[in-house]
Amino acid sequence: MHDSSGPHERPGTQEFHEIDAHELKPGLRLLLPEGEDSAEIVEVDTVLDDYGRPALYFAVLDNHTNLRVAHGTRVKIFRGRVPRPADLLFSGPTAPAEGTAPERASTPPDAEAGTPAHEGEPSPSPADVTVPAPQPPAPRAPAEITLDTGDVVIVPGSAPAGPEGADPDLLKRLPAPMEKPEEFMRAIDQAHPGRQAVHELTERLAKGINVKSGACLKDLKDLAYELYVGQSDVDSALKVADILAVLPYDGNPARWSSIEAALGLASHLAKEQGSTERSEVYDALLRKPDTAESDPFRAKMAERVRERILNEPNLYDTEISRAVEAKDHGEERAWRILRLANLLHLRAHGGSKAFPDDELDRRIEVELGAIRA
Repeated sequence: MHDSSGPHERPGTQEFHEIDAHELKPGLRLLLPEGEDSAEIVEVDTVLDDYGRPALYFAVLDNHTNLRVAHGTRVKIFRGRVPRPADLLFSGPTAPAEGTAPERASTPPDAEAGTPAHEGEPSPSPADVTVPAPQPPAPRAPAEITLDTGDVVIVPGSAPAGPEGADPDLLKRLPAPMEKPEEFMRAIDQAHPGRQAVHELTERLAKGINVKSGACLKDLKDLAYELYVGQSDVDSALKVADILAVLPYDGNPARWSSIEAALGLASHLAKEQGSTERSEVYDALLRKPDTAESDPFRAKMAERVRERILNEPNLYDTEISRAVEAKDHGEERAWRILRLANLLHLRAHGGSKAFPDDELDRRIEVELGAIRA
């Protein structure tokens, strides 16, 4: 039907503009707080203060999470063409525009003029200057506010970043992490000559794997899925997924979305290889964030999001039908991979009210067959 390497074009430069928090509505694509990724708003809930005025907005997002936005806050939303699924699956970090010089660290005026900050003292060399590492903000405790009426309002505190590491009891039941994953990336590229999607992903990853980078985690997730659905290389796909599987939930929804998708795939691959116990480990790691939230208010909102994701899953029916009608095989394949990832997530998480277990298994097999046809 088409080249199994799949679509791999790069998206255009994304543009964002600011709006007030009260203008948030479903369908808008919101820039996340860390400023690297965006997600589409599925639902907006408004929390009123004791005077009946909007105080807080809860934005339920399509990346399995939710955000709190205070009334009066300015947020950035995407303006222009929404990236296509092919872009989301196979795009890498965009290069700086041609003719644009890379940003340079700001230099004090005295240093630019060539004069030392203190006369008579030698200027410190770069090696002598110690820059303290930035410290993450400490979680904010709940606060009590006494109104003029005498009523006391409890404002929920900020949520902690999450657990510092994944459960060691679970991790010891998985293979030990590989010491040089970059070498494994080069080996994968050599094992699949002529596969452009595999080559682009492994070429970037072979330069260095940074598990703190959301873009790097996304490349690893995309590579695992491409190796499995596109190249039928189960062993390599599982090894790539394992690089992500050992990473903990740190409260960052953009990074966790890639880890979560890899865990769903790893659970499926372990079952295919007959390792039920290993599959159960991936399932348990996938469900870890369900109990990670310590703020009761945020935990309740997270539970609402989770129930919606599990029982009203987005399987991209409209997008796939549109791609089929347009005979755009690359777009159809990319949307189907996103659908497959959601189905695998549902099964690894324990099922869905929308589908019985046997129906979920059937849909996964149907989707795999459609992608590989």
